[in-house]
Amino acid sequence: MDKIGFIGLGRMGRPMAINLFSKGFDVMAWDIRPEVTQSLV
Repeated sequence: MDKIGFIGLGRMGRPMAINLFSKGFDVMAWDIRPEVTQSLV
């Protein structure tokens, strides 16, 4: 399985992370705002 990492889940990062996760990628993400990162868990 491919792994993808995101630093920043703003206007572009969050939608891309969600899309890649839904396609079966293993996604790791970090954002300075913990509530944004938690919303993806």
